[in-house]
Amino acid sequence: MKQTVTMAVHGGEVFRLAAQAGIEPENIIDFSANINPLGLPPGVDKELHDGLRNLANYPEIGAESLCRCVAERHNLDVDNVVVGNGSSALIYLLTRVLKPQKALIWAPSFTEYERALSQVQCQVTNFNIWHPNKQLSLDEIIKSTVAMQPDMVFICNPNNPTGVLWSIMELEKIVSAYQKVGIICVLDEAFIDFVGIKSSFAARVNDFDNLIVLRSLTKIYALAGLRCGYLLSGHSINSHLGRFLEPWSINSLALKAAIAALENDQEFIRQTISFIGEQRDYLYKELQKIEFLRSFPSHANYILTKLDNGIDGEEVRRYLFSSERILVRLCGDYVGLGQNYLRFAVKGEDDNRKLIKTLQRFKAI
Repeated sequence: MKQTVTMAVHGGEVFRLAAQAGIEPENIIDFSANINPLGLPPGVDKELHDGLRNLANYPEIGAESLCRCVAERHNLDVDNVVVGNGSSALIYLLTRVLKPQKALIWAPSFTEYERALSQVQCQVTNFNIWHPNKQLSLDEIIKSTVAMQPDMVFICNPNNPTGVLWSIMELEKIVSAYQKVGIICVLDEAFIDFVGIKSSFAARVNDFDNLIVLRSLTKIYALAGLRCGYLLSGHSINSHLGRFLEPWSINSLALKAAIAALENDQEFIRQTISFIGEQRDYLYKELQKIEFLRSFPSHANYILTKLDNGIDGEEVRRYLFSSERILVRLCGDYVGLGQNYLRFAVKGEDDNRKLIKTLQRFKAI
C-alpha cells in the first residue's frame, strides 16, 4: 500500500516526514532548510559534550556571557544585545512589545514576519518588490513604502527566498529615509554570514534610532536543533525589549555552543563562504541546464527556481522525495510566488550532484 507523505509549509521537517515515511531522519537529504553543510565549527562538539555534566543546573538567567560575546563580536555595548531562542522567537518578541499598528513586509520574504504581526492585531501589507522579469528601483520602493505610512517595515538581507542582497549604501539610504518619517526598520540578517561581514549593517545600530538587526546563530553554525539567535538595536529600543524577555530564554547547551562557535569561527566562516560560493555556482549552472526550470541568481546559500507552466511543483517535490528521499522547499506560501516555485539549499558536492541527476530523471519521465 502506497503511503502518502504530507509536506509542511516550513522547510526542514525531517523528523515528521521521516516518521510518516517509516525511515530514519538521516536518510533524508534536506534541501529545504538552508543550513551550513560544513557542520559545526571547531570546538563546539566538545563544549556540547562537556555541557551534559551541568544539565542539573539552571543556565544563566539572561544569557549574560553570550550577550558579552556578541557585543564584542560587533564592537557594541552589551546594552545593544538581546539574545533569544532563535531569531524567530525574537521576531515574535519585538512585535509583541512594540505592537505596531501598521506594518509592511518587503515580499516575497520569510513567512514568520506576518504570523508574528498578526498575533498583535497589526494591519499587515505585503509589498511585492520582486518580479521575475522586471525589478522596481530602490527609489520606487522607498517612495511607495513611505506613502503607505507603516509603523514598521521588515526587510530580509539577503532575502529569503530570492537571495537578493542590498548593499551597505542601499541600506543607508533605506534606513535614513525611514528614520525621517518615524518608521522602524527590522533588518533580518539571518543569512548574512554566508555573504561576509562587509555586507552586514549591524555595526550601525547606534547611528539610527529606528533600526533593529536580527541575526541567527543556527544556520551558519549548523545549530538549528538548539535554537539560538540575537537582536541588535540602539539603547532606547533594546532596553525596552529586554524587559519583556523571558528568563532562561537560552538553554545551557545552546549557550555553550554559541559562545564556542563565535570564539572559533574566523577560519570556519572563511571556508564556508568559499565552499558555498563554489557549490552555489555549480548548482546554479546545472539548474539552468534543466529545461523545465528557470533559476534566479542568489547571494545566499539557496537558489530560487521557477517551473515551466503546466508543471506542478508538488509533483516535482513528491517525485524527489519518493525516488531519492530529497526534500525541497515548495514556495506556494510566499506572497508573490506560487506552487510553481521551488527553493533549493546549497549543500555538499555529492548531495548537489544527486539533486541535479534526480531532476534530470524527472524530465525524462
